[in-house]
Amino acid sequence: MVSLPQWMGALDRKLLRDIWRLRSQALAIALVIAAGIGMVVMSFGMMRSLEATRDAYYDRYRFADIFASAKRFPESLIGDVRAIDGVSIVEGRLTTAATLDVPGMAEPVTAIIHSLPATGMPRVNALVLRSGRMPDPRQPDEVLASEKFADAARIAPGDMIEALVYGKKQNLRVVGTVLSPEYVYAIGPGQIFPDNRRFGILWMGEEHLAAALNSTNAYNEALIRLERGAAEQDVIDRVDVLLERYGGRGAIPRRDQISDRFLANEMVQLNSMTAILPPIFLGVAAFLINMVLSRLVESEREIIGLLTAFGYRSRTIMAHYAKLALVLSLPGLVMGMMLGNWMGRGLAGMFQKYYVFPFLNYRAGFDVYFVSCLVAILVVLIGAAQTVRKIGKLTAAEAMRPPVPPNYSGGFARLIGKIKRLDEPTRIILRGLVRRPVRTLLGAFGVAAALGLYVTSAGSMDNVDLMTDMLFNQANRADVNVTFAEPRDERVLFELARLPGVMRVEPVRSVSATFRAGHRSRTESLTGIEPAGDLNRLIDMDDGLTQPPVRGLMLSSILSGQLGVEIGDKVQVEITDGRRPHLTMPVADILKSPVANPAIVKFDQLGPIMRETPLASGAYLSIDPNHAETIYRQLKDMPIIAGFSRRAAALTGIEETIGETMGVVSLFNTGFAALIVFGVVYNNARISLAERARDLVSLRVLGYRRPEVSYILLGELALIVIAGLPLGIVFGYYLSRYLTASMSGDLFILPFALSAETVAVAVLVVLVTAAISALFVRSRLDRLDLVTVLKTRE
Repeated sequence: MVSLPQWMGALDRKLLRDIWRLRSQALAIALVIAAGIGMVVMSFGMMRSLEATRDAYYDRYRFADIFASAKRFPESLIGDVRAIDGVSIVEGRLTTAATLDVPGMAEPVTAIIHSLPATGMPRVNALVLRSGRMPDPRQPDEVLASEKFADAARIAPGDMIEALVYGKKQNLRVVGTVLSPEYVYAIGPGQIFPDNRRFGILWMGEEHLAAALNSTNAYNEALIRLERGAAEQDVIDRVDVLLERYGGRGAIPRRDQISDRFLANEMVQLNSMTAILPPIFLGVAAFLINMVLSRLVESEREIIGLLTAFGYRSRTIMAHYAKLALVLSLPGLVMGMMLGNWMGRGLAGMFQKYYVFPFLNYRAGFDVYFVSCLVAILVVLIGAAQTVRKIGKLTAAEAMRPPVPPNYSGGFARLIGKIKRLDEPTRIILRGLVRRPVRTLLGAFGVAAALGLYVTSAGSMDNVDLMTDMLFNQANRADVNVTFAEPRDERVLFELARLPGVMRVEPVRSVSATFRAGHRSRTESLTGIEPAGDLNRLIDMDDGLTQPPVRGLMLSSILSGQLGVEIGDKVQVEITDGRRPHLTMPVADILKSPVANPAIVKFDQLGPIMRETPLASGAYLSIDPNHAETIYRQLKDMPIIAGFSRRAAALTGIEETIGETMGVVSLFNTGFAALIVFGVVYNNARISLAERARDLVSLRVLGYRRPEVSYILLGELALIVIAGLPLGIVFGYYLSRYLTASMSGDLFILPFALSAETVAVAVLVVLVTAAISALFVRSRLDRLDLVTVLKTRE
């Protein structure tokens, strides 16, 4: 090491020498600290960036505070809504479902078409023009397309697409691509992940869409912006009263709008991960700091005694070792901030694939870096506190006296001595572990923390796999789902069944309804399902296959929790479709469903409830794959079809989305788990080697071979790792279960699944990392100079 400047104090020069001597252990500690700081910076920075981007996007492009829809209401009603106290801006628009025939795609594409005001840019839910231009009001065929859909479907400005709108075919020309705050997370009906290739949003001139829908001077949606401090619920209630006579479906606040709900749910999940995972890393870092300093103090007892005898105060010596702990953590702080910034930018890029913003700049902010470093420093000082306090209690005479040799005459040591089948190296290993029970247990807990982290990360894939299997293999087994433009009677089912290649057809009916229980209310769907259906089945996460009740309502567990009702309670049902009947129904059963929160009745029961003959709003089809293209072509030409989804395509999209996202997250957490194992095992091994180098070299001189001496050192580490494995599996199981529950919200419930394969892979990762760490220490053991070590007391 280079000579140090003379102006430095003695303790500062000693500090630098200690750091150089402990550089490899310091690196292991720094890597663990960096992982913890990196996760804190990434998670908090991502939450802050998302919140700032969302708020700026919503405000700049005037995202609606309230969404109100009806079957059809006159244009003059907009003035009445604008007159409500608290309303700042209100804009009417037309919205309809459509089926697109996109060149290069065999199956139909489901789309939503919104009207554009005569002025071009909407005053509420303004658009971000990304390419091309706005439609010419004089050209009825010109439309805008959502950018993600256009990219996925390979549509560029100038391209033509054929659309089936309200039973009429139209050739539309895409003249521009846009983003909208309404579709940050764009999913089609019944989907939980975006499928931009098969679901798109179009914007068409209001006059031309009105002509297609026969709705001149009328709207079916009102978008409302509120004044600051306005009473949201009061406005919603008054809007509902105005729209009731026009088939109002119940106004909803922004937080219930599907895109914003998914975005808010994602932020809750980020918050859950931030509260749980970083403390694991920082806790292990505190343990490593404590372990290194404890060993250093033990080896420097004479030095501490001499410093005390020469007049150094105890608090000065204590501050020296506390400063050493802080300096050892500094590289981890710097690397952690850099790692967190890098991971945050990468995570922001991943978010942009599914949550579409015109901009998403990752900025953690100075306070996030400052608080992260402050927390890490506090954790490091806590880890060093015990050792520092021990220094303060040492007197000069006590410190300069050699430490009392370990006593192996009692307890577990005596039992080890009585086991005659043990050879001497194994006896030495076991006595070494018994001699330092606290360090042994902490080492096992460190390995357990790493294994638990990996099990939790990898187990999330098992959860998603089970959820996907329940949704697409057990519940929805139809090859094709179609939605009708308007509810139809059973004749439409016969028409679908006559298509060549269609093997089975099952109807479904969904209506919008508001469910009330006491002061609580939710607007969701009331769905009628065929009890004997095979293509759309009800799957309970706990009880498996189930059936809708003979009488009464089956509520999802999410909806029942939101309403605060249980089986046997009464619920008021206010249906907002058709004749808008109001009735009270008992809760007959509660369904723990992975996604959505509907209310369910038997299909033939919904007709009497609606006071009409049984109608279907959609159908599930089982088809012959050999006739698939023919069926798709005929469905594109059927005016009754307003929406289309293919099970295989949705499943493939989900697998690709999850595979990419979870793959990156699992890669990060695998690396983090490896860092913890490396830090714990390597530091244990280095300290053990430093403490026992003289003993191990003495064994070499006495005739023990190099493999036998290595067995003594590495065998102790192996037992610590093995002891940590069952603890890690248990810890990972409960941590994974807790995280799974915390990430479930009002949109979906993640089922818990942890496979034996995932646990086995996690154990293998830990064992391989531990083996690599042991090899590093083994190489140092092989390079020990026998004469030099024997001449050294420590």
